[in-house]
Amino acid sequence: MAKMIAVLSVLLLSFAPLVNAGLDSSTDGGELWFSCESADDCSLTRFQVGADVVSGSITQASPLSPSRVLVELPMFPEQTDLALIPDRIKELQIDLRYQDDFAGLTRPDAKVTIIVDQAITEIEFEGDQNPVDGIDGAYRVEDEPLNLEGDRLLWPDEKLKILLEFDVERPGTWELYLRGASFMKLDIIWSENLSLRDVDEPSSDSAPVQTEFDVNHKGALLEDDRDCWSFEIVEHEVMRATFFWEVVPAEIEQSHGQPDLILPDRRLAPTPELITTSSDEELRLTWQWRALPTGTHTLCIGGKLNAFQPYQWAGILAVEGIGPTDPTQFDGDATYPSGFGMAGDESQKVELNAAAGGMVLVLSIAIMMGLAIEVRQDSTSNPIRYGLLVPGVLILLVGGVVSPVWAMAGETQASDELNLDQLIDQRLDQLWHASHPGTPASSRAQHVGSSLGMLDGDTLRLRLEVDAAYPLDDGRFQLHIPALDSVDIGKLVFSKIADKGGTNAGGELLDDHSSTFALLATRTILIDLILLEGLMVVEELPTSNVVHLRMEMVSSTGISVVQDPAWATKPADISEGRWRGFQDELYPSTLVISLCTNCGVDKIDILVKSDGELNSARMVSSSAIQPVDSLVENQHIWVMVGIGISLFAIWLENKRRLKAKKLVMEIAANNLWS
Repeated sequence: MAKMIAVLSVLLLSFAPLVNAGLDSSTDGGELWFSCESADDCSLTRFQVGADVVSGSITQASPLSPSRVLVELPMFPEQTDLALIPDRIKELQIDLRYQDDFAGLTRPDAKVTIIVDQAITEIEFEGDQNPVDGIDGAYRVEDEPLNLEGDRLLWPDEKLKILLEFDVERPGTWELYLRGASFMKLDIIWSENLSLRDVDEPSSDSAPVQTEFDVNHKGALLEDDRDCWSFEIVEHEVMRATFFWEVVPAEIEQSHGQPDLILPDRRLAPTPELITTSSDEELRLTWQWRALPTGTHTLCIGGKLNAFQPYQWAGILAVEGIGPTDPTQFDGDATYPSGFGMAGDESQKVELNAAAGGMVLVLSIAIMMGLAIEVRQDSTSNPIRYGLLVPGVLILLVGGVVSPVWAMAGETQASDELNLDQLIDQRLDQLWHASHPGTPASSRAQHVGSSLGMLDGDTLRLRLEVDAAYPLDDGRFQLHIPALDSVDIGKLVFSKIADKGGTNAGGELLDDHSSTFALLATRTILIDLILLEGLMVVEELPTSNVVHLRMEMVSSTGISVVQDPAWATKPADISEGRWRGFQDELYPSTLVISLCTNCGVDKIDILVKSDGELNSARMVSSSAIQPVDSLVENQHIWVMVGIGISLFAIWLENKRRLKAKKLVMEIAANNLWS
């Protein structure tokens, strides 16, 4: 009966809807269970089916001639979605046991080979001669690197397979426990069913779909297809076609080139104006023509090989100057919204000043020069000189000279440090290379997603000047960076494009690389500065307005879009759980970057919003944020104490000298010497 149920389960699985085949981004879409009917009939399935355990007997094996067992588990049914595979295995567990005829229950050394299309990952497991019964003793790894050879996409019908291999040196029986005991789990963060998304498919240039210009059209551009529509255009001043491209992994993103608009006389329309708007959900391209002839027009877009991207588009006929996509609506405001990442109470802010105390240093040196004159004179009392004056001078030296000099040295920029301008410029250079069309998508995601441009294993060395500390509800303080008040991201981005020579031959429009860079760099610099502002949380109120960051960065789970993640590295001393909560709290609820390349001069607009005030309890503080401190606390008090003790010693010394002088004069007046 049990065997009959198992057979029926496999049959039902084979007839399951194709949407359940392979890997996808649903809640359990990355779970693959080891399922077997026998040792020679195993597979990876989305459901727990088949036998509870499969086994095999080894009759001949010895240390000199071990017997090798191979269990092959291909994924079944085959892949139907296009899925983005992570570069790490979330969890892999295999419950393999060997009942040795001589030694009893053991676990042999095992090797697991994971094959994703052409990429191979091998994981070695060490055996156990005294295993714990059950899954507690199973082979198990978490967060294990998965080799994808730079190709993160698993296309429909591509293969995924696991090979389980082990050697035994003595006769016995091996058992592979299934039904939840052996599995592999992956975090599939994006997937698409190509056939279901490629709807409303126009045929070709020669047979376009008849439609209305001002209705919404849905579809997907798959491979090098040509999608065409034919429609009537009436009298107008401005004609706009707005395409909404869904965000997809960079590996399969279409080129978003200028559509071909064919006029009634079969000629191509003039080059349109272009306005580009980018957000985490979509890329919006608005193509705008002016005063075209009336009649039947044909609009076509073309794709490229190994690419796929869903889209929607709609047209509108308007009068000049109407509508939010008109170039005149751009104000070119791409200044960083200072304070976006601040959770502290600005009304209770504490002003911060330099800790060096230059006036204290000058005053202390002047006083010590005066004391040097006093020290050179003969003393009337060694206890006064060495018990008061010398200690007073030493206290003044430490508090008024050594401590300010220490602080002044700490406030200078070290040779291995960056300032804010240098950090942004370095980041822009990194993004310029990452946005190049020839950059592999995995490399682009790695560099774009790195927090503040720091990859896994890098150390951020940064010097910042702050002007105030905002108290948080939990007693900590968040430091305000005044330089962020005037960061014009758009100006910096276009300046970098000019440095790189990023314009077309005519110098009027940005080339494709420069346009991609402009949108990507603006968004990335914006969220980097939000992160930097949010990270400036310290446990105690600083005594200086200079802060050094010595922040070792390690890999983490990014946030935002799959194509260009954000904040995928974190400070090493912040836990993953705290970092995830911090990401969710800090990342904007709305983030839209708009680029206009036909506004007389290139302009970028930023729209960034948050759901509400930041929760200070979810803000993180890193020990890598090190405000400059004086060598001693309350150095002004040390100076005052040192001066006071020294002056008291001098007063006592002068009093003794006056008393001695008076005694000498009395002796001389009374001729007591004779």
